[in-house]
Amino acid sequence: MIIFDAGTGGGRCSIFDSNGRQIISEYREWRYTTSLSHSPYAREFDADMFYNIMADAAGTASIKAGIAPGDVAAISATSQREGCVLLDKDGLPIYAGPNMDWRAVDEAEYLAATYGDRIYEFSGHWPHAMFPACRLLWFRKNDPELYGRAHRLLMINDWIIYCLTGRCCSEPSNAGETMLFDIVEQEWNWDFIDELNLPRHLPAPIAKPGTVLGGLTPKAAERIGLLPGTPVIVGGADTQMALVGSGAIDDSASCAVSGTSTPVMAPIDYPVLDSERRTWTGCHVIPGLWVLEGNAKGTGVVYRWFRDEFFGPDVPFDSVNRLVRQIPAGCDGLLAFLGSGICQTPDMPFPIGALIGLESSYEKTCATRARIGRAVLEGIACAVEGNVRQMNEILASSRPFYMCGGGTRGGVLTEIVASIHEAPVFVNTVEEATSLGAAMIASVGVGLHSTLEDAVGAMRPELTKVDPDPKDVEVYRDVFQRWINTFQALRCL
Repeated sequence: MIIFDAGTGGGRCSIFDSNGRQIISEYREWRYTTSLSHSPYAREFDADMFYNIMADAAGTASIKAGIAPGDVAAISATSQREGCVLLDKDGLPIYAGPNMDWRAVDEAEYLAATYGDRIYEFSGHWPHAMFPACRLLWFRKNDPELYGRAHRLLMINDWIIYCLTGRCCSEPSNAGETMLFDIVEQEWNWDFIDELNLPRHLPAPIAKPGTVLGGLTPKAAERIGLLPGTPVIVGGADTQMALVGSGAIDDSASCAVSGTSTPVMAPIDYPVLDSERRTWTGCHVIPGLWVLEGNAKGTGVVYRWFRDEFFGPDVPFDSVNRLVRQIPAGCDGLLAFLGSGICQTPDMPFPIGALIGLESSYEKTCATRARIGRAVLEGIACAVEGNVRQMNEILASSRPFYMCGGGTRGGVLTEIVASIHEAPVFVNTVEEATSLGAAMIASVGVGLHSTLEDAVGAMRPELTKVDPDPKDVEVYRDVFQRWINTFQALRCL
């Protein structure tokens, strides 16, 4: 199976066999443009260029892996959530924006004030500028010419499928990130769409992940180097796919997907809403399941910033982690608040950034950088655990806890999380858990495995168990409570 994965920082093409072995993964970075004439928070990308980047990655991966075109059983796609593409009547992209396009701040505030509780009840999300519904209202007010030409709204994974097949569809896991989708009915909320006076032709027909939407078009096949007619399978949102790739396909476990941010998700068999509006609820990529979601906010992006600023962008994370490991648990009282956090109620501002407890005496130890790095990781771990406890409170239960994603590499963060969690953490060692999940869904779609349970059993490697360190558990009980108390205090500054 060939899987396209359009992430925040770049596009990836991964190839898996039916046993879950990742044959190759080809990655390409990309950048967004900012139009200050629109808004300092506006972010866009060239849709055709991004597709060509991913098509090139797919062709290169196939050649490097020595995969014959006839050996490809299926193609599918996953992507960042909330990113979207608008097509005109001719099917050409007229706008493409990632989840970082926050130009629609005023529109989000309007929707929150006017419809906030209602939107949360049917969509599971409180209004935010990144959701496509807010952007549509922004375009109607600020760029009526473009808005008037918009004929179809596609999420990024839907758009990739469209590029491959020429067919438009949306699927519940990412349609649920538009603020226009009813997560209970699993269909567009046409009444709300009408109330906002948005055109009914914008939302695409809904198809379930795993559906064979069609075959690869001759044009796409020539561009990638595959056979026309190769089955193309409806994919889904990246975070939910990572859950599948980690085996979280029922309501028996929760999972943190550690990347640029760290969503913490618990699959559930019925929609659960938080009375305080702190968490999100969305659709899983598995029919009949939903996900309750907290988010530790800035995590990988914060640790990368720390590496770049204190060591340099060319220094491997393994080298940084070796120094961080030398600092004892608790960092002698140093606490970091640099973007990681716990989901708040809509009326509560996110705390300002701070390092609490820095001392000039650190200079004598020659370990200042490492101590700050350890504090950053402990802050990330406290944020993850805070979200886990918040979700356990909402669900009135606790579950085994999985982790996957780039933040788990090197093992330092997972060791800290396990000790703060005071229970084992089960880590998915697959480098691309999101793409693996999409490959599992695709393998069932084309009949390589009869059920998703069979696909997970055959394709997912054993999870690695990370136990708490008994010496650190006692230290982290105090650290966690101090971190939570300080996090709450910082909200008032």
